[in-house]
Amino acid sequence: MGEARLIILSGLGWMFDALDVLILSYLLVAAAGELALDTQRKTLIILANNLGMLIGAALFGRLADRFGRRKIFMATLLLYSLGTGAAALARSWLEFAVVRFFAGLGLGGELPVVATYVSENSPPERRGRNVVLLESFWSLGAVLAAAISLYLFTSIGWRASLVLLSLTAFYVFVIRLALPESQRWIESRGAQPPGAAAVPQVDLYRLSIVSAIWLMLAFGYYGAFLWLPTMLVKERGFTYVGTYEFMFITTLAQLPGYFSAAYLVEKLGRRPVGSLYFLLSAVSAVLFTYSGAPGELVVWALALNFFNLGVWGVIYAYTPELFPTAVRGVATGMSGSAARVGMILGPMLYPLYSSSALIIIAAVWATASALIWLLPETRGRVV
Repeated sequence: MGEARLIILSGLGWMFDALDVLILSYLLVAAAGELALDTQRKTLIILANNLGMLIGAALFGRLADRFGRRKIFMATLLLYSLGTGAAALARSWLEFAVVRFFAGLGLGGELPVVATYVSENSPPERRGRNVVLLESFWSLGAVLAAAISLYLFTSIGWRASLVLLSLTAFYVFVIRLALPESQRWIESRGAQPPGAAAVPQVDLYRLSIVSAIWLMLAFGYYGAFLWLPTMLVKERGFTYVGTYEFMFITTLAQLPGYFSAAYLVEKLGRRPVGSLYFLLSAVSAVLFTYSGAPGELVVWALALNFFNLGVWGVIYAYTPELFPTAVRGVATGMSGSAARVGMILGPMLYPLYSSSALIIIAAVWATASALIWLLPETRGRVV
């Protein structure tokens, strides 16, 4: 299987996942009046979504080790696509929260499975680059989420937009026809029949460090980005349309952030690039907080998107390389579950601390910048 085909076809599924995750921040604004969403109810919806992602990451990572990467990739995509469409039928904030929980199961489950799949099907000298390029499709999903909010929410409404987004379910046919099962996974199963249980032997010390980094990364990302549209409206005086425009423009910085990380992880290594991008993400968050003029806000929001999404790419590339094939899916999934804990805790900051939340997030990212040096470097190694 060609590497370009591997990255593009897997990346489109990744893009749909990002779109469905990030559209939630815009839905909290667009549906606020119709579903009577105050800050507390918005927080509970985010919590339900992220709790689903936490459970999904651990559950489907384990299932991918037992039943194969491709099958679980298809199952998770189908689950969140249908969940997104079902959200269009919600008549109350509680119904919306319940549906987002089930969609979250698929959203959280897909990411570690696809990262593992691409890592296992890439040569060692380009493995890190390929997984970062896979993660770069997240930025395309982010741009699509902003564009859909700007153009579709304001024209056909959020409910009709969600119905259209549910059509991503048909992408399972592309996966089934065009992507083979991971050969590395097949070899790791040996003579065992499909579905037989593998005995996991995970390096718990390494897993704990990786999980802590994932938690810190997600804590800051979701603590900042899920509330950013609300921050702009409530604290900076932006209109709804102005907020969507701001988010659309600044999100464009994510793609070059991924590309720079994809280049540097194979030149400098996973640890130095991850550490640097964590630190610069922290600096960007602080400077955004203390910016006053709209131009300054744009500059530091661009920097925040550039460096923080770049570090996501690095960590996604790094994590599967740290564990053997037989437990790679479950270890990556457990790390992803730690990220979902961060997703739950991070969004609670803004309701409690308002604009000071970004300062706390910056401190957490600076800590992760140091913590990553406790892990071994994997650049160029056969795993």
